Amino acid sequence: MREVTEAAGAERRRLFDRDFSLWYAARAVSVFGTAASAVALPLLAYRTSGSAALTAAVVGLEALPYLLFGLLTGAAADRLRRRSMMVTADLCCAAALIAVPAAAALGVLSTWHVLAVAFAVGCGFCWFDAAAWGSFVALVGKARLTRANSLIWSTEIVVEIVAPAAAGLLVTIANPSAVLAADAGTYLVSAALLTLIGTPLDASEAGPRRRLRTEIGEGLRWLWQMPVVRALTLAGFALNAAAGGVIGLLVVHAHTALGLGTTDGRLGLLYAAGAVGSLAGAVALPWLSRRFGQGAVSIAGFAVFVVSIVALAGASGFVPALALWAVWATARLAVNANSVTVRQLLTPDDLQGRVNTTGRMISWGGTPFGALIGGLTAQTYGVRVAYLLLAVPAALALGWLLASPVRGLRLPTE
Repeated sequence: MREVTEAAGAERRRLFDRDFSLWYAARAVSVFGTAASAVALPLLAYRTSGSAALTAAVVGLEALPYLLFGLLTGAAADRLRRRSMMVTADLCCAAALIAVPAAAALGVLSTWHVLAVAFAVGCGFCWFDAAAWGSFVALVGKARLTRANSLIWSTEIVVEIVAPAAAGLLVTIANPSAVLAADAGTYLVSAALLTLIGTPLDASEAGPRRRLRTEIGEGLRWLWQMPVVRALTLAGFALNAAAGGVIGLLVVHAHTALGLGTTDGRLGLLYAAGAVGSLAGAVALPWLSRRFGQGAVSIAGFAVFVVSIVALAGASGFVPALALWAVWATARLAVNANSVTVRQLLTPDDLQGRVNTTGRMISWGGTPFGALIGGLTAQTYGVRVAYLLLAVPAALALGWLLASPVRGLRLPTE
């Protein structure tokens, strides 16, 4: 009994030790800037173009690198120096973002410039994310994954509540490019914090190094041969296709359906409402998983997600829209976070980088398609019709999950 108690105490200390705190602080600082940029980039695109399609394209281009490079970055994270990958990605994102206020100061900023920066930041995030999640498991251990994930998502979402509201206020009194300059600074802080971590973050080398294509294929085959992981990953594609279109059109929805101007500070409150909902989902997820099982969480989350999109399509008042954004975000976070945790729990240590990045590549691969479809539909038929159309793939995925092994999934948690 004494040995068990000491082991539990050691595991708790491991979760909150110096290196995990540095890793977590780096993400939190970066998330603050990124959440602010989530307001500034689409707003800049909408102000410079007036186009629903180009505004939605910002979100699509931010997610597109995962679809293009996800397999490569996952394999790279299991064979290269993960800390170096994260620091380099942070520095590249900072350089891309600072180019926007520089172009604005010179009077040459265009919509295409904004879209290029969105894609560049998405590329940096793709490489960073592959290394970060492989490092995460090495820092906390599998026994504390659910607890550590909940801590990370909860605290980061608190940051995401404050940052969009602050960005929404800032863009009413200054150019949105000023927000991006601040975001560039957060990436530099993140890079500095990561260099201080002392714990080895790289995958252990169990054998001779093989061809990159072989390692990529191994991660992809493992994911595909696990029925539960495969089902959640493919359903995630549908969910994120809907989410990509919905988020990409938030500024357009606020302007055309809710009557908010492009300089209205309440734009930031809509993003903040989504973060409040995500916080609720992150806090409740460990309890929900223990009480009902991971399968029930995913299925219920999909159902709420679909209903809230349909309700948003009919919303016309600012206050009801705030509440619906919060509900929608709660369901989205619960489904996505639950899928990530299930994948981490079932994946062997030496495949963490490849499998998790492959899974996220497939799931997030729906985002650019949803942004494209939603943007073109909104451009032609209006944002309300676009939202109704975007609910369709998520509804189909819900029906598929009900008939899959996910329905009865219940994995042990701490």
